[in-house]
Amino acid sequence: MSSIAREIQPMIESNPDMPIQAIQSQLLQKHQLEISLHKVFRAKRIATMKIYGDYQEQYGLLRSYCDELLKANPGSTIKIAVEPCGNSASPIRQFRRVYFCFASMMKGFKMIGRPLLGVDACSMKGPFPGQILSAVGIDGNNSICPVCYSLVEAETTQTWKWFLQLLRDDLGCTANSCFTFISDRQKRLIPAMLAVFPNVEHRFCLRHIHENMKSKWREDLYKNLLWSAGRKTSIPYFNKAIGRN
Repeated sequence: MSSIAREIQPMIESNPDMPIQAIQSQLLQKHQLEISLHKVFRAKRIATMKIYGDYQEQYGLLRSYCDELLKANPGSTIKIAVEPCGNSASPIRQFRRVYFCFASMMKGFKMIGRPLLGVDACSMKGPFPGQILSAVGIDGNNSICPVCYSLVEAETTQTWKWFLQLLRDDLGCTANSCFTFISDRQKRLIPAMLAVFPNVEHRFCLRHIHENMKSKWREDLYKNLLWSAGRKTSIPYFNKAIGRN
């Protein structure tokens, strides 16, 4: 098995997502080896581990990695949340989630002085899947300015609250702070936002609103009316665009 893993390792390095059927076909063409898909799968797993290391062991190094980040980035905020493993008597704790806010990112965002943040989530693939939560601002050139991000076990109201509470502390905000957030209207984010930032403006991404409405109103007429209203920069013009008197 190790010899097969060594043979396919260059293939995995150049194309990590290469299907096992394609690997099987390459081995047959190059070496006239008829190997079962099960053996190819095991060989690919061994080769992947040699290239990228063991995922479980890397999680064990996470605290040391965070310590090094804090040494290299003084004033940053890094929080790791853990929970007891299956054996309650064991001192070992299991990774739950982590939050990163580098001091330079937060300092740059505060210097820009634009009280506007976009928050979003995306999936993380791999042996230990999860969700990446992020907050980004806009810099002086109207480009994306990363502020903070977090790796959590799932996108839930609880994980969003945890993330937003840490963000609030790093921003130095209070419950009455004037801030505007933009999101794609995740149903789990809305109650978390109300709990952590009850008085902020929470606006929704127009593109996502359009995607949601396309199931009922697909014609260009509705799309054009929606975008026309969304581009208005004053209340009177907005009311006129949506037909209010």
